[in-house]
Amino acid sequence: MIARGRNHPDLVILGNVNVDLIMGPLAQWPAEGEEVLVPELRWRVGGNAGNAALACHALGTHALTLTSAGDDLAGTWLRTQLPDHAVHWLGSAAPTSVTAAFSHPGSDRSFVTYLGHLQHLSWADLAPHLPPARAALLAGAFLTPRLRQDYPALLARLNAQGTAAALDFGWPDRGFTPDIRAEILNWLPGVQHLLINELEAAHLTGLSTPQDAARHLATHLHPQGVVVVKCGPRGVVARQGGQEYAAPAPTVQVIDSVGAGDTWNAAYLHATLQGTRLEEALHAAVQVASRAISTEPRQFR
Repeated sequence: MIARGRNHPDLVILGNVNVDLIMGPLAQWPAEGEEVLVPELRWRVGGNAGNAALACHALGTHALTLTSAGDDLAGTWLRTQLPDHAVHWLGSAAPTSVTAAFSHPGSDRSFVTYLGHLQHLSWADLAPHLPPARAALLAGAFLTPRLRQDYPALLARLNAQGTAAALDFGWPDRGFTPDIRAEILNWLPGVQHLLINELEAAHLTGLSTPQDAARHLATHLHPQGVVVVKCGPRGVVARQGGQEYAAPAPTVQVIDSVGAGDTWNAAYLHATLQGTRLEEALHAAVQVASRAISTEPRQFR
């Protein structure tokens, strides 16, 4: 693994940064032609990569996010939300991507996304700007379709330069078809940290428990790779080197669960890059994510 240089980040984040409009709680979808009112609205940086970048900044991780934004009002706003040293922004002629996230009573939520500039983000755009780093988080593969096409080349570059690859691919918009499963499994030999949720794990493997899914996926990873399956209020389960780990979550009053898994990813990688043992890193990340979803304004410490 690369030792951090004077100007090299510990972590590079590659993926989708967009504007999130978070509204709710929404008890049920309105019928066509109907209008409903919701009591809450939040406007913030979103996307799998954007959520992770916010958490890394709050935690003090030496991280750099490589992404793009449209040259419009939303893109101008995005560029003001993180310090210049934390993001390398690429311009895009397309409108900036926006996700409307609807919270529902309880902790469930629904998302409607306009891909906009993310439709055009590519490895050819990002490759010239990729610095040496100790680790890289690939986030939101299925919301960056052109970048996803070159994941094999991207992973090969990371492995060649000694950068540990972490992957949270997100939910495929066409579901987990046989072709999608095969595509994801083809990425895994180049991945050192697979960070997914239990629904994704179940659909990817066809196995009903997070433990069984983690055991199966570990056989596809780098030999010392870590599989983490995030289980919401039940915490996480993980597997590395034939050993199973678990970290339960504390009971909290959920205020806003959007981006909880992305926050967990950031906190886990932050702890890992500090040399924290796996079991302790899992617990630390659960605590950070639990605090984030139960505070307003969102807190990470």
